[in-house]
Amino acid sequence: MIGATCTCFVLVIALPLGGANEFLKATPKERRERVSEADIQTTLLEEVEGTLGSGSATNRLRLLEATLKPMYDALPKNEYGNLEHATVRYALHRLFIMRHGWSIKGLGRHVEGANVSSLAGVLKDQVPAYIQSTFEERLGERGLGLRELAVMASTLEHLIHKEAVGRLGDIYNLFKILPTAQVSEAKANKIFDTYMMAFILGESLGNLTRYDAQVLTAEMPELFLAWGDTQDFVRRIRSNITQTSEDGSSMLEFSALAKVAEVIGEEYGSFQNFECHQLKETLMKMEFAGSGRVKLADFYKPALGGSWQFQENIEYLRLLGTLDESDPNSISVIIVNYLHSQANCIASSGYYSVCCIDECEGLLGRLEESIAAPEAKPSTIVAIVEGMSSSTVNSSRKLSAKLLSYLDDIAALHNGKVPLHGRLFAQWMHHAYPRECPYPHMSGTTRQQTPDEWLLESGIDSVATEIEMRQFSNHTVTTGMGSEDELVPWSSEEELLVCRKQEDIEVVFMFARLRPVVLFVSACLLSVGVVNTMKSTASVARNDVGSAKFIV
Repeated sequence: MIGATCTCFVLVIALPLGGANEFLKATPKERRERVSEADIQTTLLEEVEGTLGSGSATNRLRLLEATLKPMYDALPKNEYGNLEHATVRYALHRLFIMRHGWSIKGLGRHVEGANVSSLAGVLKDQVPAYIQSTFEERLGERGLGLRELAVMASTLEHLIHKEAVGRLGDIYNLFKILPTAQVSEAKANKIFDTYMMAFILGESLGNLTRYDAQVLTAEMPELFLAWGDTQDFVRRIRSNITQTSEDGSSMLEFSALAKVAEVIGEEYGSFQNFECHQLKETLMKMEFAGSGRVKLADFYKPALGGSWQFQENIEYLRLLGTLDESDPNSISVIIVNYLHSQANCIASSGYYSVCCIDECEGLLGRLEESIAAPEAKPSTIVAIVEGMSSSTVNSSRKLSAKLLSYLDDIAALHNGKVPLHGRLFAQWMHHAYPRECPYPHMSGTTRQQTPDEWLLESGIDSVATEIEMRQFSNHTVTTGMGSEDELVPWSSEEELLVCRKQEDIEVVFMFARLRPVVLFVSACLLSVGVVNTMKSTASVARNDVGSAKFIV
């Protein structure tokens, strides 16, 4: 019988930082960059104006609303029919992983909105909390609707685009090129080689000399094995966006290259996801009895044979939630948890890291679109899942008696229906798709850290020594007995995304009608703040104009 604890949590979808065949060999550096409150407010104002049918953000907002709607319809709501604080963060986290493979800093971790700003500005990893607190102050405790959720997402994307353009401007400064100057295609290629070097290595361009940048860029073929493919990827994007001549003599303006930088950021996650598939295939060749797991002894074999991959020590793997220790005598690595852990993200900006695109997102999204509610009867879920294929599961299958029993047990715990965003259903999805959906550990038992963060906190290198790896090589691996369901552990603890009593909730329709007015008032209030900030900034700028370079 399943026992439950009603713990509110943001479901941990494991995320990635270097470990596949072509992944990064050098660890990205920790970034602590800031953005001014005025810049955030100006961007937010532009997005709010987009909701009123004016401004450049309108089309992006419509696209984001359409993308978010199936998830939004299926997420649990409060008594006003809106999303609560934790649910907003959960939805945005999923959106950016699904769209771009972006692990947005401040969404993957639990960052509260208090004290996120200072005179120096807002830390970029706290910008999501800052924007969310701005909305919540205006809307009170009523929560966010679909439109506000899309505005938040659009604001973050807009800020990320500004960051990309700003980094391009830093490279122009580095090479002493005026933003008004045109550059040749050959020069543009060198500019973007430097751009991608800094992006992949997590380097701050403001801290590099021109010589340092040239040396690091020249070393990229050794530092990053997929460098040649990355250059081809960037050149294809540049060629598609800019008007180039057959002889390569075209001269390109900054505005055109800025658009290239924006598109690179949006599409790089899909490009590098090919490496994620290669990593998954490599791990599946070592998989134990179709369980979605690799015995730790097998996991370490490539490294003991001279390969640089699969070298993380057991303490770091445990922290990331990649270990299955249900059998202490035969510890294994959960393939999908490892794939999406912070051991396998790549590239970095102030706002995000690029991580493997989560295959389970597509599966859960199809369920949400079909059900359009936060919960469903077991029979409804079974009918959908039995016809739902993945990269390793056929669409024409019959679920096992054990899987059906687990689903019935979850429903019995929740008055006959299965919450789609609870821990038990996430665990059920892991059983149904063991190579696509991560195993959900209880909140607080795991934590996503980069190797650098782990080293800084623990004082221990994340890489295992040869002695540590060899101690598992002699472990006896039991032969697979029973079904895949029996090889994958099941725990009975429940956690829900939103906790409240089961009761009929009357939706407040009047507030829904007034929501455009609230947004307009918010825009006006933001306008006053931005104007006052800009007046103050302009006054300072007049006294310091001599030190300015150029503004991108």
